[in-house]
Amino acid sequence: MSGISKLAYVILTLAIGYAFIYPSVGDLSVLTEEKQKYENFLEMTGDIEAKKNELLSKFDAISDTDKKEIETILPNSLNLVKLVSDIDAVAARHGISINKISSKEVSSSVGNSIEGAAPQKSYQSSIVGFSFTATYGEFRSFMDDLGKSLRVLDIRSVRFGTQDNGVYSYSVEFETYWLQPA
Repeated sequence: MSGISKLAYVILTLAIGYAFIYPSVGDLSVLTEEKQKYENFLEMTGDIEAKKNELLSKFDAISDTDKKEIETILPNSLNLVKLVSDIDAVAARHGISINKISSKEVSSSVGNSIEGAAPQKSYQSSIVGFSFTATYGEFRSFMDDLGKSLRVLDIRSVRFGTQDNGVYSYSVEFETYWLQPA
């Protein structure tokens, strides 16, 4: 075999090797990039898991009393019976008896078009109304105590009615809030 044929075989061998190996080298770089992405995702997942564990340990450190107060401030449902019971207990401390109770859920306003649509609220609200009779002093101290309660109550309206004996009839409406179920 001559030197030229040997050289031709070497060049042919290198060309065939290059034809089979070069596409695999390109695939290898794509796979290496994909492996790096997965490693980054695993690292991010580890960071998220560590943050979750940190937050869970902080949550577990909250006392049961504080958790109950948080649930009172921002409940996850209206629970009208408990709310009315709490209001009635405050009223009873002032010698007031609640007469009528009403409730209506406030619907979220949705526009007629995409441009007019309101953003999704993370909470719901309801307007609760009740009426009672009391002196003005009892009314003031009762409303003062309601204002100091942990439950968020926004007064919407107060109506007064007079009577001859210094006792007035009152009708109060307020809005209360709770978290939207996830």
